[in-house]
Amino acid sequence: MSRKQQDKGRLGPFVPLLKETLASPAWRKTSHGARSLYVCLKMRYSSNLHNNGRLWVSQRDAAREIGSGSNQIARWFRELQHYGLIVETKGGSLGVEGKGTAPHWRLTECGYLKDPPTRDFLSWNGDKFHDNPKGRPNRRGKNKNRIPSWNSRTPRHGIPLHTGVMEKHDTNGNKRHGKA
Repeated sequence: MSRKQQDKGRLGPFVPLLKETLASPAWRKTSHGARSLYVCLKMRYSSNLHNNGRLWVSQRDAAREIGSGSNQIARWFRELQHYGLIVETKGGSLGVEGKGTAPHWRLTECGYLKDPPTRDFLSWNGDKFHDNPKGRPNRRGKNKNRIPSWNSRTPRHGIPLHTGVMEKHDTNGNKRHGKA
């Protein structure tokens, strides 16, 4: 029997998405980008290797695979966590030699080690995801109550900033003004 006849009717490699997950209210509220990132993570899952909890994809690799920017990828990771689809099991870090490691994730729809799946997305509380990473102001109020930075060229509290004109002395010790 030839190899072509043996492979007939068999599926090639694929990424299974459970119907229970796809029908959940949490999945339906996620953005298209977050769903693409979830598939990117799920693609790395292997039930034979029991690697749930050790799944990782760097922001750079995910951006390349999905075709988006790394800021959006970071937002989508936060969104997937908010809806209970993934849980971080190990944080990312920058190593001693400057080589970084990506965070490791657990898919809640799959079992972890010998534990059954937690399916955290089924107990989602209904709160819609609003992205506000690390306390950054929301876009609507980004200039509201803004404290100018120290590098700003605008005066703050009536104190003029350095104009770039410095006092110089000529060879005779007389003062003169000019650009620094």
